[in-house]
Amino acid sequence: MRRVIYIFLLAFIGGLLRGYFTLLAGDDHFIATIIINLIGAFVLAFITGALPYLIEISNDLMTGLSVGLVGGFTTFSTFSFDSINLFLNHKIGIGLLYVLVSLIGGLILAQIGTKLGQSFENKEDQL
Repeated sequence: MRRVIYIFLLAFIGGLLRGYFTLLAGDDHFIATIIINLIGAFVLAFITGALPYLIEISNDLMTGLSVGLVGGFTTFSTFSFDSINLFLNHKIGIGLLYVLVSLIGGLILAQIGTKLGQSFENKEDQL
């Protein structure tokens, strides 16, 4: 039950953060979506790799942070909607750039987050 509460509360916070960034972006909300999803890719990889080595954290809280906070912050549905909308409005170049930056950038930032998270694991092995 604790896990569900963590997911619920942290998803609410993640959704509020996403809404705030989207509001700041105004009409260019697809730019906010790219930034949000890239940040999310990095943060998810980093916290799941680093937090267990930095602090004692329960599986329930880790699930709340990853599924709730990051899942509530990022949005695949908006990415999909924006991609289709750009293509349907004949903005093919921007649409392709949007998809490529989102996917490739997300993979690169997730890799960076993973490597940084693993660096904490290696430091613990040295102690």
